[in-house]
Amino acid sequence: MSLARAQPHRGWSDRTTGLLAWLSVAWTVVAGVALALAPMVSVRSASSVSTPEGSSGAVPEVVTTRSTETLLQNEGAGLVVILLIPVAVALIGALGGGPAARRRRIAAGWVLLGTCVIGAMSLGIFYLPAAVALLIAGLTTRVDPASTRPPRPGGGAGTHARPRCP
Repeated sequence: MSLARAQPHRGWSDRTTGLLAWLSVAWTVVAGVALALAPMVSVRSASSVSTPEGSSGAVPEVVTTRSTETLLQNEGAGLVVILLIPVAVALIGALGGGPAARRRRIAAGWVLLGTCVIGAMSLGIFYLPAAVALLIAGLTTRVDPASTRPPRPGGGAGTHARPRCP
């Protein structure tokens, strides 16, 4: 009977995790455009129309109108800045590679998840898939083997420790 040695988790390929990070950017862009342009605000207005003077027994008529507006129409151009914040956070997590990609993706995922929780009662919930995708991309990005290897005795890479003379 042989004992199997536990292999460390190698993570997903850089291509897969990079694609997942860019999918989170795409999700934030699509969610931002949809939130800005979809009719989400219902507007009601009521007005009373009175009859001309001199008519007896006339009842005033109430006219109610109902319409919908987009968030952009209701909130103005300042909304665009707010909707670009999740896109910027996702971009920070997706741009670049190398040894820092894992930490950057995890950090961006946590920031995006935090803003989702804070804004859960309004727009935050729409960005939850992007936050989860960034966290998965970060947690499954391969760790740079050089950063986890213990330092060699006697110095850096390529140097050999010299025996000390007494």
